[in-house]
Amino acid sequence: MKKVLSSTPAFIILFVLFMVPTYVLPWLGSNSSLSNAASVANGTGVNPLFYVHAAALAILIALTWIRGSSIGKSWLVVLPVVATIFDMMPVLNLIPFVPTILHVITLILGAIGDRATAQAVDSPEAPEVARQSIQA
Repeated sequence: MKKVLSSTPAFIILFVLFMVPTYVLPWLGSNSSLSNAASVANGTGVNPLFYVHAAALAILIALTWIRGSSIGKSWLVVLPVVATIFDMMPVLNLIPFVPTILHVITLILGAIGDRATAQAVDSPEAPEVARQSIQA
């Protein structure tokens, strides 16, 4: 399953699929602190769309984590984490385009990948290559 999720086409398709709700749900008040505060004060609880929005962002982070570790760019997960912070924090979510820019950069860097690293990790000689690089 991890091999399928770490492939470039699967990463792009799944990332875009779970990125779309993060743009539609705010129109319905999913990340509105005023809407959520009013509904909690009303006794109805947090807007249920907040949980859907948070789940979509968590899936984007998980996809990027899997993709980043498979292409040798484990730092790639930082980009959707920062996008999540800018998307869900009450004052930061008023700054336009920051999550969009971070998501586009994640898609580009995740799609490009590091083929040499990915091939070296998947090759049967990977332990020998690692041992040689440690001795050097």
